[in-house]
Amino acid sequence: MSESYKRGAAYAVGFSIAGKVFSFAVSLLFAFYFGADGRTDVYFYLILLAALLNGWLNTTNAAVILPEFMHLRQKDGRAAINFANFFLYIYLCAAAILIAACWLWPGQILGFISAFPRAQAMQNSGFMPLAAIYFSSFFIMAFLISLAESFKLFKIYFLSPLNSVLPFAALLMTRKIEALLLGYIAAYLIQICASVFLLKKHAGWHFGFKKPVLGKKFIHNLLYNQPGSAAWAILLYVPLFMLTGATAGLVSAVNYSRMLTDGLLDILVSRINNVAKVKLMAEAAAQDFKNMAATLLKTDKILLFILMLICVFTAFYSYEICKMFFMRGSFTAQDAYNTSIFLKIFVLAVPLVSMGNNIGNAFSALRLIKEIMPYAVAVAVVFTVAFIGGIYKYGAFAYPLIFLMLYLTVTAVNFANMKQFAPFLLYSRNISFAAKLFAINFICAVITAVIFKGFFHNIFVELLVNGSIFVTLSFSLSWKMLKEELWK
Repeated sequence: MSESYKRGAAYAVGFSIAGKVFSFAVSLLFAFYFGADGRTDVYFYLILLAALLNGWLNTTNAAVILPEFMHLRQKDGRAAINFANFFLYIYLCAAAILIAACWLWPGQILGFISAFPRAQAMQNSGFMPLAAIYFSSFFIMAFLISLAESFKLFKIYFLSPLNSVLPFAALLMTRKIEALLLGYIAAYLIQICASVFLLKKHAGWHFGFKKPVLGKKFIHNLLYNQPGSAAWAILLYVPLFMLTGATAGLVSAVNYSRMLTDGLLDILVSRINNVAKVKLMAEAAAQDFKNMAATLLKTDKILLFILMLICVFTAFYSYEICKMFFMRGSFTAQDAYNTSIFLKIFVLAVPLVSMGNNIGNAFSALRLIKEIMPYAVAVAVVFTVAFIGGIYKYGAFAYPLIFLMLYLTVTAVNFANMKQFAPFLLYSRNISFAAKLFAINFICAVITAVIFKGFFHNIFVELLVNGSIFVTLSFSLSWKMLKEELWK
């Protein structure tokens, strides 16, 4: 990577780590104050649903709108700005309508989008207006930050710790869930203002409105992207909807486990992939396919080497980790057990999600939306049925197992698509590297668990000693078996 992209990645990861220290503190404080019950289920369900919707919309931005913006910018900077502003104002209008609806009919909307008992939905409907503002402000912020990233304005990452610092302060001072949402909203609004300032000062941005001329290829890509994106949004929504009708506390257990796995995705995967995405789009626009392949492989190598260590160890010691971090205050032993079951499986999907994000950025940069859409829809339909049948028959704990199978299938489909549509990216190298790393870490985790697990009575000491032994073994085997792959 060039120096500016390396610096951007360093900023992204560094400030994400700083922010995640407070984010984790928020999780611990929330578990201590509120545990896992019907009220926390509603809160976490709305947070997860907002993340799902943001994922859908951000996928459209990353796959279609931002690549088109980059291509337009090479020809006419002002036309590119008009193009981005057009979508920004559409998003703002849609956000205003959503917030107004959730303010006027909160209980009815919550009852419609979930399977919570009516009394539980009406009792906690006050979350709805704040949740709508939370969702809207996050999405607008993410869109503006993506525009700033395209101009290499990576200084915006300096403010990312606010995403956890302000919620932590609000929760600590008030001990109210509503204040936590207000803390998030305040952080997002500050970053929206900062993004606007940076774009105006360093990118010559204007916010006048002029309807752009949308090219035929762009319209086709936008339309072809929607069936796949919608199918995936439904796919990820279905299990959440079904869990709202399950035993109270399980939605919260899912979210506590996702707090740990999403920390990895936020700190490493999304930040490094976002920087790599800009480089991939620039290389694709210049038809520099050799360097695209190198960027794809190097990004996967960096992320997988770190993620495999963390994720395999976490899967083997999920119960101990949940007990150490969460089991105090209102958080019971049963809550810790439920959370650990979800965590054990969800965390193994993190490296696959990372690879999927990276290859998705490559497909978007190459504007292959139309070509891969049928495969994305087919996978989404098959696994939507699998989620419905699996959770209905086997219960909530089938959710993470099917989720892991989903991303194994996605990896295989991406490999097949890459061979067909972009063979010059040589994706078999990435798959081989991931398989070798998983095998090494799995073997090391088995050895460590068989010999040393349960040897110490103190959970912190056990995790510290076992983790140190595991990391030492894994690094030793990685150096011997994979040094050419890692360092060439």
